[in-house]
Amino acid sequence: MVINIEGLDFAYGAGKQTVPVLKNINLTFPEGQITAIIGQTGSGKSTLVQQLNALLKPTAGEVHIGDHTVTNKTKEKALTPIRAEVGMVFQFPESQLFAPTVIEDVMYGPKNFGATDEEAKQAAEKALAKVGFDTSLYDQSPFNLSGGQMRRVALAGVLAMNPQTMVFDEPAAGLDPQGQAELLDLLRTLRDEGKTIVLISHQMEQVLALANQVVVMKDGQVAAHEPVEELFARPQSWFADQHLDLPETIAFQKEMEKQGFVFDHLAKTVDDLAKQLAGQLDSAKLTGQRSDQAGSQAQTGGPHHE
Repeated sequence: MVINIEGLDFAYGAGKQTVPVLKNINLTFPEGQITAIIGQTGSGKSTLVQQLNALLKPTAGEVHIGDHTVTNKTKEKALTPIRAEVGMVFQFPESQLFAPTVIEDVMYGPKNFGATDEEAKQAAEKALAKVGFDTSLYDQSPFNLSGGQMRRVALAGVLAMNPQTMVFDEPAAGLDPQGQAELLDLLRTLRDEGKTIVLISHQMEQVLALANQVVVMKDGQVAAHEPVEELFARPQSWFADQHLDLPETIAFQKEMEKQGFVFDHLAKTVDDLAKQLAGQLDSAKLTGQRSDQAGSQAQTGGPHHE
């Protein structure tokens, strides 16, 4: 499902108490791609993503979510089908858990949107399997689980509704490295299944590894909106102006370019960076060997023939 934002402004309050937060936002979130949203704290990222399922309505402009259009005049009853199609996974989703058992918590979303008990249970079991949750814990209280397990239950609760678009606000926050890797694999799987994924992240390595395109927010406006390869091809000075760090592999690659190295493409992983460097170092070594041989032959009067 494609989401288009046209001329969106958003402000909290009214009259003299108005606080502008978003200004003239024009964006497209393509179907079946991962869009990362980055920017400093206070740049408007979280406010922006809450427009994607109408948790907040624009002060001005329009948000086109599939076949639905949201403006500041859209009635609340028209927003229910949108929230079934766009799932939100907040920064600490485990804080949203409330039901007495895991299975009941995950069933809540489908039932809330009209599924029967049996349909909701099937959807919940499928979602829990997708996040790798242990079946022996389905009847446990979610509040007796570990933090990582609670995160899986909360994520399954959104997956069970089978939304066409999923929005994640810092989903890896607080997870250990293994948990982060498993989450990134799940996001890739969802994308490969055709889901539209929107991801807020401060971890630039995640953005580099996952995103098809990136939106950079600054002071409530879009500072950049382009494919990930184009964004990280920008000079380091641009990132400094945005107060953003570069992924370590990209920062190293740019330093090597200053020393004369030429790369075929953006190195998204350490292995890719090492492979590209190794090829150039081997070539440089071979060139050096040939130069040494030529110098040696010149000193001895050239090659000897019997």
